[in-house]
Amino acid sequence: MNKENWLSKKEKFTAEDIFRKWARLALLNLLIVATAGLLLRIKIVFPLPAVDHKNLLHAHSHFAFSGWVSLALFAAITAIVHAQNTINSSVFRKLFWLGQFAAFGMLLTFPFMGYKAPSIAFSTLSIIFSYLFAILAWRKLSALPQLVKICFRSAMIFYIISSLGAFNLAWLMASENSSQRLYIGSVYFFLHFQYNGWFLFGIAGLFIYQLHQSGATVNWKNLKYGVYTLLAASVPAYLLSALWMRLPTPLYWLAVAAAIMQLIALVWLGKALHGIRRNFVQHLSTATKWLWLLAVTAFVIKIILQALSAIPSLSYLAFGFRPVVIGYLHLVLLGLVTLFLLGYFVHVRFLPADNRLTNTGLTIFTIGVMLNEGFLFLQGLAAINHTYIESMNYFLLAAAVIMVSGLLTLVISKDSIRIPSVKTSSPIKSAISPQ
Repeated sequence: MNKENWLSKKEKFTAEDIFRKWARLALLNLLIVATAGLLLRIKIVFPLPAVDHKNLLHAHSHFAFSGWVSLALFAAITAIVHAQNTINSSVFRKLFWLGQFAAFGMLLTFPFMGYKAPSIAFSTLSIIFSYLFAILAWRKLSALPQLVKICFRSAMIFYIISSLGAFNLAWLMASENSSQRLYIGSVYFFLHFQYNGWFLFGIAGLFIYQLHQSGATVNWKNLKYGVYTLLAASVPAYLLSALWMRLPTPLYWLAVAAAIMQLIALVWLGKALHGIRRNFVQHLSTATKWLWLLAVTAFVIKIILQALSAIPSLSYLAFGFRPVVIGYLHLVLLGLVTLFLLGYFVHVRFLPADNRLTNTGLTIFTIGVMLNEGFLFLQGLAAINHTYIESMNYFLLAAAVIMVSGLLTLVISKDSIRIPSVKTSSPIKSAISPQ
């Protein structure tokens, strides 16, 4: 099969056009995620008897993971694999639509029934998608630079491991098991290996691949040390999410060790990337530059917060107040993962870097993310001081409106949703193909 044309001769789209289409469908899913989040905020402020908050929350979170982040990573990683290998286009296209089907199945069942047979079936289908993706892409990653390959393969392993928490959670909900410890433990297990495994190492692989492609001056030895240290800390770092269980002393110190290792990894990464400003950052588009700067900031804050959570008195604050937990989860999902992916889409031309409406949408959305994090931070501080700020829910609602407005602007942009003709030269190839 000709690597430059995935589809049959009857269809007039190049492979790069297909990757762009997948990325923009994932972006449309992000808009749906944000809209569900907006509805949740409206539900808090105004009575909506027809909306079950808990069930909608399940739909919102599952669709965010499967419909947005996982499919966005799938599109980006598959594009890189395609640039290095001749791959079976039909299989990967079917796999993408399997992921979409599973994601929308959860979106359309969880709000109305919660954890019941249909929603569990779609959740299981989403997990099958992760298994198939890992199996199909594993060997194709061999041609990638070593550190990139390690990041992607680690991400896929963690993607599969996270499913154990999902399976256990589904069993608990379906069997109506009332064990709160098992329920919360399963939720945090799933979240940890999604956030700190699949998401984190997935975007790390994308970033390091672009460093390789650009020929940037990087201290690769320090970068390798940083990635390996972060990887070694990933499994025991789950214990940082389980400190509320009052772990035995040996496990507590293992959690502390994981927190320290992550701080060490942060130092290694900082040393490795110190010199890329001149020969890499300056060549990025303005949108990518700012989005990635905010994503890196969120990553640093994340590592520091995890380290602080190992302190017993602060651990109580981290797990004892819901606004603090919600703020942390949004910091990672929106501030780190989503902003990075949007910047990456601009960098590889899945989104146009020079389109005014696109940049306006990105700006509005980013402002909404920053306001959302700021308000959640203030709400968390107020909760810690046993103070209730009545107007804060309205501020959070306003932030949700801003995020949805930014994404809507981004999605309706003519250049953002257009699928170019094969006659149009594709800028994606130069961004993802080996030099």
